[in-house]
This record gives sequence, structure tokens and C-alpha cells, in this order.
Amino acid sequence: MGKEIDKYVKQTYPIKCKGRNEIGDEVLNNSTKVEIEIHKRPGSNTISSYVNCPYNTGGHGQRCKASHPDVDKVGEGVICPYSFDIPYALETSKSLRF
Repeated sequence: MGKEIDKYVKQTYPIKCKGRNEIGDEVLNNSTKVEIEIHKRPGSNTISSYVNCPYNTGGHGQRCKASHPDVDKVGEGVICPYSFDIPYALETSKSLRF
């Protein structure tokens, strides 16, 4: 096995996003420039993202409000497809299966 990487690792990716609504459809006519920062902290096996976007909201930046800019959350919330914590996201997804 290779050596464990136990230092702060960060990579930033510029993307263009049209936001999402409750059923996952794009909602903005024009793409918004977004920066996605992917990182791993020392002593942690979690890989996380930080989404720098004007429509990003929620306690962990996990929701998109592009379809409803005047309110923070509709229904259960619109999940931002670029916001994640692995392996937590995979474990949550597995627990939703029947």
C-alpha cells in the first residue's frame, strides 16, 4: 500500500451552473460562474466540497435556491449537485434504499 496523505489537500474547479429546482431541472436562462473547492483535511478520511455560488444556501451549503431566490428553502430543500461530503453522502444514499 502507498503512503497515507495526511496533509491539507485542496483543488478548485471553475464551472458554469444553471441551478436546479425541486425535480432537478436547470432553472436559469444564463449560466452562473461557480467555483467548486474540493478538499481533504489532515487526520480525516472525508473528502468535501465548498461551493462558491450566489444561489448556494443551507447550514452546510448543501442547497440551491436558484429556483426560489427570495426564500432559503422550499419543501425538503433543493440539493446542490456539487455539494458533498464523502463518505457521508454515500452512507446517506445507502440508507435511503429500501
